[in-house]
Amino acid sequence: RDERSIMCSFVLYGLLLEYATSGGKHLHELSFLFVTSALYTVTAAAGRHVRDERPSSIPPAQFAVLAAMGMGSTFCSVRSLRYVIYPIQVLAKSCKPVPVMIMGAFMGKKYPLRKYFNVALIVGGVGLFMGGGGSNKKHADSDDSNDVSSPSQMIGIMLLFISLSFDGGIGAYEDKLMSVHHVGPFDLMYNIQLGKTILAGVALIVLNQVHIFFRMCQDMGFILVALGLSGAIGQVFIFVTIAKFGALTCSIIGLARKVTTLVASIYFYGHPLNGVQFTGLVISVGSMIMNFWGKGGKKGGGHGHGDKPEGNGNGEEERQKMLDHSSDNGAGSSGTDEEEGGYELGAVKGDKAII
Repeated sequence: RDERSIMCSFVLYGLLLEYATSGGKHLHELSFLFVTSALYTVTAAAGRHVRDERPSSIPPAQFAVLAAMGMGSTFCSVRSLRYVIYPIQVLAKSCKPVPVMIMGAFMGKKYPLRKYFNVALIVGGVGLFMGGGGSNKKHADSDDSNDVSSPSQMIGIMLLFISLSFDGGIGAYEDKLMSVHHVGPFDLMYNIQLGKTILAGVALIVLNQVHIFFRMCQDMGFILVALGLSGAIGQVFIFVTIAKFGALTCSIIGLARKVTTLVASIYFYGHPLNGVQFTGLVISVGSMIMNFWGKGGKKGGGHGHGDKPEGNGNGEEERQKMLDHSSDNGAGSSGTDEEEGGYELGAVKGDKAII
């Protein structure tokens, strides 16, 4: 039941996000951020209360830094959907190990050769998919040029790169904070999403876009609430799944969800794939499976706890997954983790079982 709930919540989230950004529609990013982050905050507050989590020892200013970087990642990721189709965003966000590993290397982290090879395959597959044609919004909406170098697609790619860079910064900074501070998974989600809500609200006022927010609520209020609720409910089921079955099971579900989202997007929104794009898609998804398979073998069990000491590893897994999914789905992202060959903050954590 938990597995189906995660799949349904996040696949629905992806389909709704594409609906809100396709057919000539433009989703106002600050309005999206304000509504969805507010719903995430309420959900996290309820989860924190039910679990009776201790207040975090992380100073508010440091949470504000995480919230600002998370807001930047979400804004750029959603903005990119004005220029590229949703499957491109999903696959491009799978390149998150690149900035994460770069940040980790600056912090003295070391990665096995297998990880570099796997990330290179993912990036290569994404490059083939984007370069194969029909991947930009201009082409999808008006059947114009499908050249990978077209201005619209290049803008989308740059925005996704900036979003990934923010993700890498979040991963490195969060890794540093987690090494010296205590924080529960829902408390972490609550503080970051509260910060994003406040920042988005201030930005709407300062940039004189409150009227745009109200117009968006009139035109797409139901979609915005549905996006926030589907993402927030998915967060809760992620936590329940980790608590009951462990990180490895959650990683399997996350990988299946990502593939299902891609297939559903291509099917429901009629994105045609040529041979080059199909090859790129197969390489990318295959690399995610290979990366996950290699990680799974190290965990030595269906629950993915491995040899981690009791009482410590699971809490770390919960915190990481809540943060990863909060940032990715707050962007649309989706997304899950470096174990899926995806885009993890946890890459800087080495071999910890995270999603």
